[in-house]
Amino acid sequence: MAKILIVSDKTEAGELYRFLNGRGLSSHVLPGDEDILQGVSDNGGSLVLILLSNYTLANNIARIIKQEKRLPVLMLLQPDKIGQAILPMEADDFVLYPGQEDELCLRIERLLPGNGTKMAEECIRCGDLVIDLASCEVSLKGEVLDLTFREYELLKFLALNRGRTFTREALLNRVWGYDYFGGDRTVDVHIRRLRTKTGDLDNPYIETVRNIGYRFRKKD
Repeated sequence: MAKILIVSDKTEAGELYRFLNGRGLSSHVLPGDEDILQGVSDNGGSLVLILLSNYTLANNIARIIKQEKRLPVLMLLQPDKIGQAILPMEADDFVLYPGQEDELCLRIERLLPGNGTKMAEECIRCGDLVIDLASCEVSLKGEVLDLTFREYELLKFLALNRGRTFTREALLNRVWGYDYFGGDRTVDVHIRRLRTKTGDLDNPYIETVRNIGYRFRKKD
């Protein structure tokens, strides 16, 4: 059975450990201040998740693990800290955490040895709209859309939770981060931009749920 090693110096590590085990993914936490290579060797991991406060340190650990242990590495980035990720990423992939737990499981499954690359699992399709999770691109009728990072993350989050309604506050927490202090109308602005860019104003992919918030429309 595959084992996932969580390298972390954050209190969220315990919550992440319980979440993964609850999904049937065996995991073990390695404190970020310990000898990581020795910990990886002692615990025989199949994949390493890195959840550290310091991005530079996380990047260095990812590079060392890939060089010395040749294991896939998935980095977890807090939504409000994404601007700190200025160095080329050494990990195989990344996901925003917390807030995108379903995508986290999807990317773990994709990176686990022996699973290979499964196109169906890497793309979200709704009519002519395709969200490619591997390349972080969105296309409409085969044409790649020019989306900002936050527009992409918002569209992806809603699409991964198709049919589920979220308040503006919930979307701010999940996509922008719990430490975001701007007004919730920024969600409305991003939704309007996405609707314009996806060119489907009469039958939008993102629906307004009156007096509540927004949801990605249910399957056609």
